[in-house]
Amino acid sequence: MAKIGILGGTFDPVHNGHIACAEQIRDEFGLDRVLFVLSANPPHKFASDVTPARLRARMIELALEGHEGLCLCDLELRRPGYSYSADTIAELLETYPDDEFYYIIGTDAAVRLPDWKNVEALTAGCSFILVKRPGDSPEIAEKAVAALEKAGAKFFNSRSENLADVSSTSIREAVREAGIICEELPEKGLVPEAVCRFIGKNNLYKGLPWTEEMIVADLRSVLKPGRFIHSLGVAEEAERLAEKYGVDRKKARLAGLLHDCGKNVSEGQLVWIGMTKNDFAAVPGGNVNVRVIHGPVGAIVAERRYGVTDPEVLSAIAKHTTGAAEMTLLDKIIFLADYTEKNRKGELFDNVRRVLDRRGPDAAIRYSCDETIKLILKRGEQIDIRTVEARNSALELENKPDTPQV
Repeated sequence: MAKIGILGGTFDPVHNGHIACAEQIRDEFGLDRVLFVLSANPPHKFASDVTPARLRARMIELALEGHEGLCLCDLELRRPGYSYSADTIAELLETYPDDEFYYIIGTDAAVRLPDWKNVEALTAGCSFILVKRPGDSPEIAEKAVAALEKAGAKFFNSRSENLADVSSTSIREAVREAGIICEELPEKGLVPEAVCRFIGKNNLYKGLPWTEEMIVADLRSVLKPGRFIHSLGVAEEAERLAEKYGVDRKKARLAGLLHDCGKNVSEGQLVWIGMTKNDFAAVPGGNVNVRVIHGPVGAIVAERRYGVTDPEVLSAIAKHTTGAAEMTLLDKIIFLADYTEKNRKGELFDNVRRVLDRRGPDAAIRYSCDETIKLILKRGEQIDIRTVEARNSALELENKPDTPQV
C-alpha cells in the first residue's frame, strides 16, 4: 500500500513554492510520492486567460526533473470538459484501489471546500492535509478548519513552515507588467531555470493575443465533442456568409468560432464572474430562459479569456441566442450561421437555409424566431422579449419594399 499525496492546481506557472510545499509534506507525512494534478480546465477560471494546458503540463515536467517522488498527473489533461477533483479521486481509486490518497490543500481553497462539486465523494475517497500559507491570519486558519469539518473531511494539520511566499499571479504580473525578463526569475527564487527558459521560448505571460490555433485547441478541451464540431461549422459558415454579404470575414470567423464558448455554464460559475441568472433576465422580476444565457456569457468569456476587444464581435456572440431589435449584419450572420452550418440536420435547419437563400437574412431571422417562439410556447417556457423584438424588427425590414435583402 502506497501513501500518495495530491497537489492540485492550475500551475500557471508551476513555481518553487509548489515544489517546496510538496517536498516538505512528503517528508513530514512519509508519502511515497506526490502527484502534481494539473487542473486542465478549472471551472472557476472559465472566463480567465489561462495558459493552454499542454504548456502548463510541460512546465510541471521540467520543474520536477530531479525531485524524487514528485511527478505530473495528467488525468485531467486527458479528460474532456471541466476539471473536478472528485472525478480525479474516483479515477485514481479505481486505478490504485489499495493505495491511500492525501489531498494537500491550502487554507484559501479549504475555505471553499464545502461548495466543491460532489464534495461528499471527494471527502470519502481521500484524507486532507491542511497547509497554512505564508501570511495566513489565525482567523483564516480557523475558517479553513471549520470548512473542512463542515465538508465531512478527515484531515491533518501540517507543521510545515518557512514555505516560499510565491504566487503564480505575481510571476505572471512580473513578466507582463513589471518587465522582468525570464532570466531574472530563477535569480529571485521564483521558478526553476528550466521553467524560466520555457516561459521565454514560448513568449508566455506577455499579453500576446490568442491565435486561432490556440483558441481551437482550447475550445476542443473545454467544449463537448459535438459542440466543438458545431463551433467549427459555425465559423466556416459565418465566413462564407460574410463573403457573400460584404462583412469582414475575419470578424465573422472569430465570432462564429467563439459563439458557444459560454455554453453549459453553471449557476456557480456565473457567481465567479459576479453574475446570476437574473442579471440576464429579459422580463423585470422574471427568470431568464437558461437556454439563452450562453450568448451574453459567451461575450464575457470571449473578452476575459480570449482577449477579444472588438465590440462588433462581442455583440454578435452575445446576440446569437435571442437576436435583438437592432442587429448589425454581423449579428445577423452569426445568428443565422448557428442554424445553417453544415452539421445542423433536420427540417427546421433546412427551412432556414431555404428561406435565407431565397429571401435573404431578415426573412430567415423572422422565420427562425417564429419557430423558436412556437417551440418555447409548446414547452411552456418563458419567451425572451429580445426574440420577440428581433422577430418584429426582421418582419418590418422584410416587408419594406425599398429595403434590400443583402
